[in-house]
Amino acid sequence: MKWREYMRGFIKSLFILFSLIVITAALIKYNQPSFERPIQKNPDMNYADEIGEKLQSTGFTQKIIVALRAAGYYPDSTLGYLIESPNNQVITISLHNLEKLDKSTESEIQNIVNSIAETNDLQLFIVNIRLIDRH
Repeated sequence: MKWREYMRGFIKSLFILFSLIVITAALIKYNQPSFERPIQKNPDMNYADEIGEKLQSTGFTQKIIVALRAAGYYPDSTLGYLIESPNNQVITISLHNLEKLDKSTESEIQNIVNSIAETNDLQLFIVNIRLIDRH
């Protein structure tokens, strides 16, 4: 008789323990904040088409080149764009006749690009500057 009572108590304890583990695991899973950033497998082609048309219709590239030349820089006549989304737009500018690139130069060029982007109702760009030696 004692053996049966012991087994019932043991099975009851196991059931309670298992239930607590399941409930705790569920609470941890569903109450944990998600820090995962959704991975965009196919970039938004509509946005890429839209931004491409907007860059052309506003003359954005030409405006950047003219503004940089007016500020005393010597950019190539073309700029490179890498646009994945409105929040991830990179513009690459190749500059000639510049010895080195310091923070103030980077900041000035970033401000020129941002100003022209805002004026043309575009999202801001991350500016990537490459120095090209013309020797």
